[in-house]
Amino acid sequence: MFKKRLMSQTLLAGMLSMALVGQPLLAGKAVAAGGDFSLDFTAAAPLTYNHTTGGGAYNERDVGRDKDIVESLEGGDFACTNIVTYLTQIAVEPGAADNQTIELIYEFTAYSTGQQGVALIDIVNVSVNSEAIDTGTNDDGGSTAILVPGSETISGTPFLKTQPPPTLSGRVQVNDLDHGETVVVRVDVRIGCNGQSPTGNMQARLSGAAVVAPAGEVGAISVGDQTINFKHVGDIKPPPPPK
Repeated sequence: MFKKRLMSQTLLAGMLSMALVGQPLLAGKAVAAGGDFSLDFTAAAPLTYNHTTGGGAYNERDVGRDKDIVESLEGGDFACTNIVTYLTQIAVEPGAADNQTIELIYEFTAYSTGQQGVALIDIVNVSVNSEAIDTGTNDDGGSTAILVPGSETISGTPFLKTQPPPTLSGRVQVNDLDHGETVVVRVDVRIGCNGQSPTGNMQARLSGAAVVAPAGEVGAISVGDQTINFKHVGDIKPPPPPK
């Protein structure tokens, strides 16, 4: 499991502070700006994309392994070194200001809850799904997503269940968010294995978000508790033999 609630809140506060460094946070504006956004963190349906490249689409948010998205993952659908795709739909309120930029904070367990042997170890790609491939997106095509340089870190040592446990984290910045738009952000994460036989689960979590631009709109975005469980990691297949 992730850190205890108090530790998670402390980490989130620190990371949001970093996201907002240099931004004049206006007390009367922060809540209004953050309230302009609704976030839905999911995983792409595992039977809909190539696990060597990542993919998938939020579309109509139909839940199922062969549909649009899932709210939990199963180890048997993946192999070591595969890429797992997570999707976050960002919905902007009709009355919101245009051209806002937000940051999303993601955390992934770099360990399993039982015996060690598997971890989520690397954020390999961040992008915005286009309307051509994702009906869950409705924007002017100007939004882009980047992994904030230097923000990808692993606390602790992967494959070791220490206290606090090792966590892969990264901040994703999404720009050009206008009133009434919906944008789907794709985050691809690689599964690492160390040759041992893992048990238990892993997790992915949208742990925080904030508006970071323009200056007059800066403020925290409420994300609630949005966690994707990755169950039965012992069923993750070994990597194919080299050719």
